[in-house]
Amino acid sequence: MELLLPYLEPDGFKQGLMKDYRFCDKDFLNSTVLEMPEDLGTGKLILFNKRNFHFFRGTWNFHEETIFHSPHKVGDNGMMDFRINKEGKISSNFINNEKEFEHNTTDIDGVRIFVPKSLFPKDNGLLKEKLENAQRNYMSQDKLKTIFDTPFDDASCSIILESRILEFLSYWIHYLLSDEKTFEHKKAFEDKIKLAKDFVDTNAFQALAIREISRYCGLNSSDLKKGFKDYTQLPIHQYIIKARMETARSMLLETEKSVGEISDFIGYNNRGHFSQLYLRHFGKLPSEERL
Repeated sequence: MELLLPYLEPDGFKQGLMKDYRFCDKDFLNSTVLEMPEDLGTGKLILFNKRNFHFFRGTWNFHEETIFHSPHKVGDNGMMDFRINKEGKISSNFINNEKEFEHNTTDIDGVRIFVPKSLFPKDNGLLKEKLENAQRNYMSQDKLKTIFDTPFDDASCSIILESRILEFLSYWIHYLLSDEKTFEHKKAFEDKIKLAKDFVDTNAFQALAIREISRYCGLNSSDLKKGFKDYTQLPIHQYIIKARMETARSMLLETEKSVGEISDFIGYNNRGHFSQLYLRHFGKLPSEERL
């Protein structure tokens, strides 16, 4: 089967899916959900159309092998394309100097983003190098993971999905426009923050001092605290408490260990202190979890 659609025009893309391939549409705020007819396959996509750029998130599976073609040539309408799959691989026909849009679209779980090419330098060689380097950047991959972890079972999910794609796009554009040395310095900092998080995850049930984590990851305490909170959305102390409480809850529900044993295991010798933290975190006491 061949899918022929105007790739770089969101309205034409939407109308083509509806008119030529019988997709059903449902508008919600600034998004449109397009659902595949059952005789073609299963799946849907959510399309977001902005003033001078657009993007969509989709997952679908055609019953037969399907090749996508577009009457648009790569770079038409002044647009640059990005294709992102669930594994975090990012590709671009424009950056790879391809002339035609032709992809196997039989089974897709991905994101497509279209932005003005005028935003970026004309040196595609430099952009291609940055594109390859970005595959190793965990911050980029972490932001992509939040996109793919966001459900889009119905249109109401689109608000969260849109915000997460825009967050990634902001980071992504900043990276492509940044000086490579500046970005590499930032990447080295991010790697140290990830090292700190891994260390905390491994030792969350032990008494951890900030200076100990700082020495381990090679950052001063001020940079460590700020970077850790930016990455995890929690201060280090709160992150440790959260990890301990979630482990305690799993043990209460899945083991026969007493509250006291669990309290000791996760690093609290004072059972009363543990119980108050648990109450604050889950709205009930540990002793009430098994009732």
